[in-house]
Amino acid sequence: MGPAAPTLPLIREGSYILNRVGRLTRAKDGQQRELTFDADGSALQDPPMLLLPNLELMKMETTLGLEERDVRFRVTGMVTEFKGRNYLLVEKSVKLANTAQ
Repeated sequence: MGPAAPTLPLIREGSYILNRVGRLTRAKDGQQRELTFDADGSALQDPPMLLLPNLELMKMETTLGLEERDVRFRVTGMVTEFKGRNYLLVEKSVKLANTAQ
C-alpha cells in the first residue's frame, strides 16, 4: 500500500457542479480521466475530480483528440463519493473557444 493520500475536502454525494470550467487531464494512474478545474475566483482552488465513464466523457475525449491545443470545457454534472474521493458524472459539456492566456 502506498503512502497515505492527503485529506481533501469532499463535496457531498448528489451535489451538482454547475457550469464549471476545467481541462480534461489524465489521473496519476494514467488510466482514468479527471477534470482539473480553473480557478473560480475564490482563494481556494478545487482539487481535480475523477470522471466517471459515460457517453459525455467519450465525447470530451474525442474532442480532445481532434484538437492540437489546450482544450477547456464548461461542465455540469453530479458528484459522487467513493472511498474518500469525489467523482463527477458529467451530464453536459461544452468546448470553450481557445483563447490566449
